[in-house]
Amino acid sequence: MKRSTIAIALTLAFSQNVLAQQAAQPEEKLQRVEVTGSSIKRTQAEAAGAVQVMTRADIDRTGQTTALGILNASSAVSTDINSATSSSGSFATGSSGVGLRGLGKVATLVLVNGQRIAQYGLADGAQQNFTNLDAIPAAAIERIEILKDGASAIYGSDAIAGVINIILMKDFQGAKVTANYKESENFSDQRNRSASGIFGVGDIDRDGFNTYVSYEVYQSDGYSVGDLRNRYPDWHRQTPGRSTWDAKSSFSPTGNYYLSSTNIVAAPGCPAGSIDPVDKLCKMDILPYTGLTTDAKRYNIASNTHFKIGKDIDANFEITSAGASNQYIVAPFNVSNGSATTSSSTWYNAVDGKVVGPFFYPKLPVGHPSNPYNVPVEYRARMMDTGNGFNFNRTESDQSRFMLTLAGDVKGFDWKSSFGYMNSKATKATRAVSAAGYTNAIVNGTYKFGQQNDPALLDSMFPIRTTEGESKISFANATISGEVMQLPAGPLSVAFGTDIRREKYKMASSDNVLRGELVGIAGLQVDDKMDHYALFTEATIPVIKRVELSAAVRADKSTNSDVHFSPKLGLRINATDTLLLRATVSGGFRAPNIVETGNGLGRSSFATNVSDPRRCSTASTLNKLIQNNAAATSTDKAQGNSFQNADCLAGLASFVSANKDLKPETSRSITAGFVFEPVKNWTVALDYFHIERKDEIGIRSVADVLKGEDSLPAGQLIRVDNSAADAQFLALVNKYAPGNTTNFGGVGKLGLLYNPYVNSGRTRASGFDFDGSGRFNTPVGQVRLNLEGTYLWKYQEYSVADNAYDSNISGTYDLGPRMSIKLRGSLKSGAFDNGVTVNYKSGYSNNSPSSPTYCVTNKVSAENMAACSRVGSNTTVDYNLAYTAIKNTRLSLYIDNLFAKDAPINWRDGYQPQFRRIGVSAAYTFF
Repeated sequence: MKRSTIAIALTLAFSQNVLAQQAAQPEEKLQRVEVTGSSIKRTQAEAAGAVQVMTRADIDRTGQTTALGILNASSAVSTDINSATSSSGSFATGSSGVGLRGLGKVATLVLVNGQRIAQYGLADGAQQNFTNLDAIPAAAIERIEILKDGASAIYGSDAIAGVINIILMKDFQGAKVTANYKESENFSDQRNRSASGIFGVGDIDRDGFNTYVSYEVYQSDGYSVGDLRNRYPDWHRQTPGRSTWDAKSSFSPTGNYYLSSTNIVAAPGCPAGSIDPVDKLCKMDILPYTGLTTDAKRYNIASNTHFKIGKDIDANFEITSAGASNQYIVAPFNVSNGSATTSSSTWYNAVDGKVVGPFFYPKLPVGHPSNPYNVPVEYRARMMDTGNGFNFNRTESDQSRFMLTLAGDVKGFDWKSSFGYMNSKATKATRAVSAAGYTNAIVNGTYKFGQQNDPALLDSMFPIRTTEGESKISFANATISGEVMQLPAGPLSVAFGTDIRREKYKMASSDNVLRGELVGIAGLQVDDKMDHYALFTEATIPVIKRVELSAAVRADKSTNSDVHFSPKLGLRINATDTLLLRATVSGGFRAPNIVETGNGLGRSSFATNVSDPRRCSTASTLNKLIQNNAAATSTDKAQGNSFQNADCLAGLASFVSANKDLKPETSRSITAGFVFEPVKNWTVALDYFHIERKDEIGIRSVADVLKGEDSLPAGQLIRVDNSAADAQFLALVNKYAPGNTTNFGGVGKLGLLYNPYVNSGRTRASGFDFDGSGRFNTPVGQVRLNLEGTYLWKYQEYSVADNAYDSNISGTYDLGPRMSIKLRGSLKSGAFDNGVTVNYKSGYSNNSPSSPTYCVTNKVSAENMAACSRVGSNTTVDYNLAYTAIKNTRLSLYIDNLFAKDAPINWRDGYQPQFRRIGVSAAYTFF
């Protein structure tokens, strides 16, 4: 869609001259309702804890068709994992999760209709169990309530940073279908489409029941670096390690012989068009095989039957089901899998409990049909017969929940009880290099280069590996609440409840991974169950007129853990008719999960982008000598970047074991703020929050471990001899700087880290939430304005090595922007409903505790130092328009990033695309 089309749409939207103002809406009768964060029904709109509500109308204006997209419309929510863009090497591919306060997805409890849903089948990092938002039916969402306050006293484990309650429709009559399409301007590779429908019958008051079923399907297309190639700006090439980002790969179908870092020769038979005119090597374009996003297909089904049992019992039977498939774009395998045969790999055999390696990819032996030399030689080539679908990376998942909820009242008390079962399965499948199968096929010459080999041989060289996970939860809970006595200032209301859950979880890598048969692949195996029991009580106490105190306490008992008590106090003061003061103090916790305390073998894993403090600076200095030499070829520059990245963006294998002696993570949180209505229909609110979490379960961060390497017990960190690769690096440097004397001083490469689960981490976060809203009438309709934002003032993590909190990382590379703001305006004028959203994120430093002088360490040039040091702020504007003049039809237009603003320069991450995106939607109601 061109700019002219956008201009026409905007002109039509705002040119409607409707002189009559909207009629004043009658006030709704106050009803007592249950609000997220409390089990006691109330009539007041504001409680002691701040709750943000997104209505269906708010959701429709976002133009988002996924639960993740909808939640990201709130400034308080941040994406922790995204199925579209998460690394293909991560454990929890095919899932999306969010967090609050920067504390991550395991500290944020996500509910659907006030109840938990089964955790995603694949634990992220092989540790974190979390709610997969892709399994939640976005089309059936009625509203979302975000409690920006700890709530373990009400909900138990995981509600440390807050609670997100996604509430689905309870009743629906009629039939409605909706279709959506969105793509980026001038980049149609980035597109998604969805369709949904809902059908419902019955009137609960007239017929005694209502039942509906909704469905939705969603598809998005993956794209590669090749698709995005022409968008990359010039500055991207100047960032550390990316000077050759688009250089053709020397791992081509015909290939090259790697005799040494200074002597690489093209293999015979390379097509003339594939010969590099400068270094004469045989190359191919690998960018079309370098995936950035996934091909995704999803479906969601939701059904609710709302019915009466007798006159007094309100019942709901809910069924939800979801499935997804996520496919990554991957390249055919390389000979030597992209690693020099002089560089080793180490990993872990979890079954036998031992390190595997160091493993070296085999060179072609003397006498091999493809080796023309009288010495073993490394052959760098692309095995094209492993493409065309043979090599793949795919995650399949499905999830369901069945729940019956009964509610009623007896003698002035409200009661509610829910029973249910839910499960979640996920399987990740891909291929990897077999240490034995690959070596045998290359050394024995059974693999024939440059032709289609037997599929059975390819399977032996690159067998399929899988990771399968399944979560099952059965539960029952009940609450009863009501007024127990009348105090001088008002009624004393109390609630009592119980919660019982049994969780079963298993996650296992395929046997070839667990036994260490595949080169450099991490594995895990756990299969266990855990029971949870809880009792809780809550009270709202009118102390004096205009002053209300709320109190709650919950006792939780889990398998392998002692009883844990979570208290909470809240204070609500109506200081004046227009000023409300509020505050909360609470304790929260997260119980150790089955992966952390279960009966498994533990897990092996890899840390990525590790900066080796003993080698990175040296590697950067050496590479600079290559990059700054005008005579350096693109191949030699690419080699230099590879050598540098091996120490500055390295991978580090580790092994982690479960620990049945773990304690729960605990937290203390404080909030305090006010809500003020200076004039009618206009309100502002400001809340301060402080959360301190301790006894965090996890492994020490690699950066923290490396910082204290000298004090580690013997054998915890293993370095391996890297002298052969270092000699190749120095030889390449000496080609362009013959007098160089810089070297690694005999310090070996990072090999393996033993890093068990411990209760060692601590985090503290503090900041402010603010919002304001109001409305006013104009000659063309009513204008509504809403501002909401979050300012993360401080965020600090504890360093075990230093026995102290590290520096504030809010506003640094590790955590990103300190401030996030959403300013929304809407104007409904006749059949046109217009909306504008201004999105703002503040700038941040590119430094972090692990890289406190990132730009200096990476030898960034003086002219680029300012751009490298800080990522600028980002402000975008979104527009939406709905048209409803056609009977039973709603047509919508969405333009994200209306002014096509580019993302700010990010020297550390490189170019990140930010497009103008155009979306359309059509909905038709049959009856």
